[in-house]
Amino acid sequence: MIKIRTFVGMICVTPLIGCGDVCNSNADIEKVTASLSEQHCTDANDNVVETLNVSEEGFKIVDMGLSVKWASCNLGACKSEQSGNYYAWGELNKKANYTANNSATYSYSLSELRSMKVVDSRNVLLPSKDVVSVKLGKDWRMPTREEAEELIKKCKWEWGLKNGVKGYKVTGPNGGVIFLPANGYFFGSQIYDTDETGNYWTSTGYDNGNFSYALDFSKSRPKIASSGRSGGRCIRPVYVKR
Repeated sequence: MIKIRTFVGMICVTPLIGCGDVCNSNADIEKVTASLSEQHCTDANDNVVETLNVSEEGFKIVDMGLSVKWASCNLGACKSEQSGNYYAWGELNKKANYTANNSATYSYSLSELRSMKVVDSRNVLLPSKDVVSVKLGKDWRMPTREEAEELIKKCKWEWGLKNGVKGYKVTGPNGGVIFLPANGYFFGSQIYDTDETGNYWTSTGYDNGNFSYALDFSKSRPKIASSGRSGGRCIRPVYVKR
């Protein structure tokens, strides 16, 4: 099977509002529909989700019955199965090389980051250092550790394929659905574990200066883990306007 993947830097052509750096800098999010319609299709024997049919694509707000609403695709992506852009923690631009030497936050303690106006008193990235808020506006941000934990604990997670891309179909308490692709992570200039793991930043710093919290998953299970701040990881935005 040949897998075709659209990487960052693409130009999106869609009748809906595109997502990411290129496509939705001027998006009128208030007019976007609030749910993602997908076909539920599972194999009870091995818990594999077959290809999910999405009736509409593009950037949408998905109400999953949780404390925040989730975006239907990653930051920088135009479809839910695409990786979008990879970012180091607390940085605002994608890079060709992700190292400790060129990281803006690696090795700094949380108290130092507070003094540097990178995180607030809760150790969460300030809006000026949150790439989602900077790219999409004040009603959007990266999820906190607690919001990622809520996604794990309150939702049904099913591993499988969407348009040939491995990942998890995540169904909320109210039936709202998102798809999180397993698009791996960047270390240095290389990408690792595509189709094996998903690695998504939260906005919450870890008490070790080299790490912050991330939502990580493989086929076995999703979890909250401490991840090296210098690595390039995907981001799934959340919408917080009431």
